[in-house]
Amino acid sequence: MLGTTFYLSHPWKSRAYVRKWELNIEKQTGITLLNPFYDEPRREVDEIDNGTREEYDLDPYMIVQRDIAAIRRCEGVVAIIDGGTSYGTIMEIVYAFSMGKPVYLICTNGQEKHPWLRYHCLTIFTSFKEFEDVNTQEKSNN
Repeated sequence: MLGTTFYLSHPWKSRAYVRKWELNIEKQTGITLLNPFYDEPRREVDEIDNGTREEYDLDPYMIVQRDIAAIRRCEGVVAIIDGGTSYGTIMEIVYAFSMGKPVYLICTNGQEKHPWLRYHCLTIFTSFKEFEDVNTQEKSNN
């Protein structure tokens, strides 16, 4: 996965800790993760965070089409299932799979054996550390 760009799919409410992890893992591994909440122009995220917009007061067509286009531009998806409700993350996994993109899942909620996840994901990691170890080792081998 070294030197590649992956769409980073994750629950809305997990975005703060995921962003911190993302910036660190990019430095460690050389992987680029496109975070749709921060790396794409998303004025509405700031508006929701500062209370000037409701969480779901969004144009669904614009949001979904922008995310699908971003998935299409990337080599694959790294998705995080952490127990937070995220219909978008599940949909992004299926969209990427239907496009023939590899999906790497970090599943920390104990549901890694779920048949729908196993069917749609190339590799399932059960912790952030497991994902980091595999990709840090790959970088050191190159």
